Amino acid sequence: MPKMARIKLAAQGALARVPWPAVNLALTVQALTVLALAYAFLAGLHTVFDMDMGWHLATGRWVAQHHAVPASDVLSYTSPGAEWLYPPFAGWLLYGVFRAWGYAGLTWICVLVLTATVACLLGSRQRPESGLAAGLAILAVPLLAGRASPRADLFTLLFFAIFLVRLWGFYRTDPSEEAAMRRQCSLLWVLPLSMVLWVNLHPGFIAGLGLILAYLAIEGLDVLFLPAQNHPAGAARRLRLAWPALAATLCATLINPYGVRIFKSSLLLAGLGGPGPQTDRAVVEELAPVPLSLASVLQSLDWRGPNTFWWLALAALAVIVVALRRRQFGAALLIVAALYASIEHRRYIALFAIAMVVVGATILSEACQTSSKTSRWPARRSALAVLAAAALALTTCVRIADLVSSRRYIVANAPMQFGAGESWWYPERAASFIRGQRFPGNIFQLYNLGGFTAWRLGPEYGDFIDGRNLSLAALTEEHDLLTSSPDSAVWMAEADRRGINILFFSLARFSGVGSPDLIYLCRSTQWRPVYMDEVALVLLRNRPENQPWIERFGVDCQTHAFTPPAGASSMQLANFYANVGDILLQLRRLSEAQEALDRAEALSPEDPSVHLALGQLFEQEGLPDDAEDEYKTTLSLAEDPELAWLCLGRFYYSHGRVAEARPLILNASELSTMPAGDLSLLGAIDLRLGQTGRALKDFARAESVAKEYLEGGEGKNAAFFAQIAEGRAAAYFQLGQIDRAIDLQQLATQKTPEDRASWHTLGELYDKAGQPQLAQQAYRRANALAR
Repeated sequence: MPKMARIKLAAQGALARVPWPAVNLALTVQALTVLALAYAFLAGLHTVFDMDMGWHLATGRWVAQHHAVPASDVLSYTSPGAEWLYPPFAGWLLYGVFRAWGYAGLTWICVLVLTATVACLLGSRQRPESGLAAGLAILAVPLLAGRASPRADLFTLLFFAIFLVRLWGFYRTDPSEEAAMRRQCSLLWVLPLSMVLWVNLHPGFIAGLGLILAYLAIEGLDVLFLPAQNHPAGAARRLRLAWPALAATLCATLINPYGVRIFKSSLLLAGLGGPGPQTDRAVVEELAPVPLSLASVLQSLDWRGPNTFWWLALAALAVIVVALRRRQFGAALLIVAALYASIEHRRYIALFAIAMVVVGATILSEACQTSSKTSRWPARRSALAVLAAAALALTTCVRIADLVSSRRYIVANAPMQFGAGESWWYPERAASFIRGQRFPGNIFQLYNLGGFTAWRLGPEYGDFIDGRNLSLAALTEEHDLLTSSPDSAVWMAEADRRGINILFFSLARFSGVGSPDLIYLCRSTQWRPVYMDEVALVLLRNRPENQPWIERFGVDCQTHAFTPPAGASSMQLANFYANVGDILLQLRRLSEAQEALDRAEALSPEDPSVHLALGQLFEQEGLPDDAEDEYKTTLSLAEDPELAWLCLGRFYYSHGRVAEARPLILNASELSTMPAGDLSLLGAIDLRLGQTGRALKDFARAESVAKEYLEGGEGKNAAFFAQIAEGRAAAYFQLGQIDRAIDLQQLATQKTPEDRASWHTLGELYDKAGQPQLAQQAYRRANALAR
């Protein structure tokens, strides 16, 4: 045989002996791991935006300047002397990063922590489970990125991952392997060292103690329920080896400036500190639950969208079933607790995702290995795994492309874009104006600008309310002001009492000014606008001592011209024109609004907020067909379609298309975390459709949700509860129960005694009930209110 033929034959034999399915699977696992890390890196690389970032930075500045830890509130003028129990060193660290590298540095620290967290979750894994871990990590990245902001919570992501990886790795170690056991035991000493940092960075350190309790529970349940030959006989030995490190971790929680009192702050953050603003789901949106509805689940089916929570939840159910069948009750209980906490409080979604990557990957991989031993087609199983991984990789590459192009942030209505630096949302120029003019007196700003005010205008100016001074008094004052006219006695009395001389509002899309309405602020006689740009409005109190500033800087909202920033990129210009169009729309400058919005659409055609504003504009101009088209376009583009469903539904309802409106409003209510208003509107729709029984159920649900979630309950939301009472009255009138209808309408007038329409409706009910004298009394009250 010729030499070349022999070489060819030998090579063919060698290739035939190579286990190609195993090679393909190994390469797939490596590719997924690299892709997960790249995804995490790029998901964190965006301009920084967080409502609480400012007060963290302001706290860090105070600590750096005073070389002390605050014992009472040092940021807000409405709560001087209030107890301060929040660890300040995350703010100090972030402030140091800002001093060195500016806002870009804050972006990069988020990138590094997010990437390090994913690397921690995927490190030191055996190949059989590393593929599943990488796949689950890819699903987890968007959920982790949602919490990776420049705030103290950022560090809880990393430390929670470290704790779980170390405890789970120790638990999974075979006690018969002495060297491995000793090595894993030595690694447990990372926990007390980490806890010293964690307890001084974020109150979420209590989650680390929860993981230690979970580890002890898992060991105990395995001993109780697993057969002796299956459960690690060395459970007791592991506990003997682990207890010094675990005890040291508990003791490490006391190494903080507040001692044992730090647990009070931790319980408040967890929503377990008793009733109050800090634990109120209406106030702290992160404590609100994930909507459990078909519409919410269907959002996860958007292959291009990053809402992967329900995919991980589905995987969690599989993990729980497998763990229960294998009698691993401790692991099942851990995943159940993590899943429940994430559904009940959205704040814990990222921690649930971490638990799934660490624990879920192990449980599922063990089940796959067991089934593969009995499989008749192992090669097919490997091929299917490679195909599934390829599909996940392809989807992830598209999502990464969406991140890099900023499409992800555009369709999500997120006030950020790809790259390092500061979000366009922050009103930097307005803050510079206030600082430059050195206006006297205090600033009133809404909660959304509290952190920014503390950071950019402190310490010269304190803030009215921010993310850490959520006192009931400040919340009550803010509510009373927002539900009153700027020229009302309520505002004047509050301004006198608090020394308020400056009003500072955001005008930016996404959490800009909503109440009091912009047009009322501009028309106020007691407050005069002195600065306005596309993201902020500043007003001064109309008093003699302020007249020089008012005359020099006075702004006429109906003629004010907005100038685009020089040298702006197309993305910056798109945001500029979109914000300007929204402001002009609020001011009823419709032709100018359309011009600005058309420019924004040309620069960013996939921005759903622009199409939503165009829909509202066309509706005001009396162009229903054009408005409907824009609302539908918004619905097709928006990643979170709740507002689009609601606007289109309200549009149909206002144009008498009630049957078409109902499914849209229903969808909006199922996506909302606080759907009281949607449910009340649904009741009104069902009344017009003649579905009286269904309407009463709608109103009952609206009332229940409102009592649970609306801040202040019935006392602060009397108009809403009066609306529900009126709806119920109309429903009982349709049912022929006139006396009950009158009782409910009387309740509505008691809640809103200044509402003319409510008294007039009561008069009509008295007329129909044959009580003319009472009807005339109600009509006279209505006429008096009209005059």
